[in-house]
Amino acid sequence: MSVRRHIVAQNLFSKQWIVGGGAVRLMPEYFNDLSNVTVGEDIKGVLQIFNPMATRTTIGCPQNCEFCGVDKIEGEYRELRDYPNLPIICDSNLTASSMEHFERVIVRLISIGWCDFNQGLDVRLMTQDHAKLIAMIKNPIIRIALDSDKLKDKWTEALEMLLSAGIAKYKIGSYVLIGFNSQPIDDWRRCEYVENKGIKALPMWFHSLDAMEHNVITEHQKELGWTERKRKHIMGWYYKHRGEKPIFVTND
Repeated sequence: MSVRRHIVAQNLFSKQWIVGGGAVRLMPEYFNDLSNVTVGEDIKGVLQIFNPMATRTTIGCPQNCEFCGVDKIEGEYRELRDYPNLPIICDSNLTASSMEHFERVIVRLISIGWCDFNQGLDVRLMTQDHAKLIAMIKNPIIRIALDSDKLKDKWTEALEMLLSAGIAKYKIGSYVLIGFNSQPIDDWRRCEYVENKGIKALPMWFHSLDAMEHNVITEHQKELGWTERKRKHIMGWYYKHRGEKPIFVTND
């Protein structure tokens, strides 16, 4: 939306523009009425323009989660044989790759000495072999995710595998999807479940795949009890320890 505003506001119709990225792939028709705008393909090296330390070793994700647009944005899951050897891994689902590919990625990261699994590792696919390989990296930054209460057992099993492999808790954080078919109390309790295991909870607000603005409370979310104040409350507490934790949040 901001790109379109920029083009229109600056009266830049005399120039040709190429747009791309996840949002454009989800809504390619959004620029149909602008004759000077073309939807382009990925440009090699564009990720490193935004973050010189970032790379991708796989594209896509086979899980097709209801709340996620990766399957629509990235297409069929595939492993990359050639990719920049950099420490910040931005794969949508590295854990879904073959063990041959996963081991090859880890070997490269061992030589760097540190890494950041920025997009998270899939707890549903985590094995002891994955955990042992990750533990060979001197300073890994690991993120997993607890997207619903149904995944608590898988999440806990994956955490135990990582800890058993010798990875310290402070090196692990967990995304927690909030605002997706869930009430505020449900999401507070899921965040607390993570924190009670000694892991930093990182709540992630759900945006509908056709959202045009950031952090807007949808009608469905309002029906579930969400307000902007409640969204800011949970985000502020876990990221900045701002405010107070609700008294209705109980330990699991």
